[in-house]
Amino acid sequence: MHTVASARTWAVDELKRAKVENPSLTADLLLGFILNWDRVRILSHGEHAVADGAWVAFNELIDRRIKGEPLQYLTGEREFYNLSFRVTPDVLIPRPETELLVEKAIELIRGSFSNARFLDVGTGSGCIAVSVAHSVPSSRGWAVDISAGALRIASANSMRHDVSERLQLVRANLLDCFLPKHCFDLILCNPPYIPLDDYGSLPFEVRDHEPQEALFAGESGLEIYHRLIPEGLSRLVPGGYLLVELGADQADSVSKIFEDAGLSVEMIVDDLQGIPRCLVGRKLLRRL
Repeated sequence: MHTVASARTWAVDELKRAKVENPSLTADLLLGFILNWDRVRILSHGEHAVADGAWVAFNELIDRRIKGEPLQYLTGEREFYNLSFRVTPDVLIPRPETELLVEKAIELIRGSFSNARFLDVGTGSGCIAVSVAHSVPSSRGWAVDISAGALRIASANSMRHDVSERLQLVRANLLDCFLPKHCFDLILCNPPYIPLDDYGSLPFEVRDHEPQEALFAGESGLEIYHRLIPEGLSRLVPGGYLLVELGADQADSVSKIFEDAGLSVEMIVDDLQGIPRCLVGRKLLRRL
């Protein structure tokens, strides 16, 4: 009979041997997931017996993690902007740096718009759209994705956080489902931006498990920006904002795409590593 303490010790040793990052935290989270316990209870009730079925399930999860499956897919959960999101291999795992885009969008809505209408392009798990709608109850959003699987997850997350009545989900390729007229105060997008040549340099747990259509964008990594920015311009109200996440070393190239399309680059926000990560562009008031 295994106890919580012995199961945890075994898992930490296995994860360390496989050079998995944060082995103790990983073991605690996976064991807590199996037992439906929080980490404090895992650490304080080591004498508790682990049933045979739970032990088998825990072994399977540890084995899958050692083989590279992301922890978030194993537990089906990811924290983002102080909310818990359902995630599966149908969607990209939300990253902390994307919170910069959400934070800036919320700031702009509160400062410039009442009853804002916003669009999240390539919504994936819905983390951007749901977080904005949850933080700004007066807003109304639309979220598009080409993946039916992703939209199912986004729908579940919108219902989980009680924003489904203010968030319309649409299956579409970028903005082609919307007429080119002044529809939105803000358009938000965390697009695929990794060049195909960088495939081999990605961590294998990202490369082999997360959806490639949410990661890669042509040889340069700029393919989606070239399509999104002109399409977004025609659908923004005058004075409206287009916010995009950036890949490393893309700030200058994407800024030029914005300016060539007729959008003013208002600001570029760095992430905690000093990498330019979020670009905020604005449609000039004089453009019709």
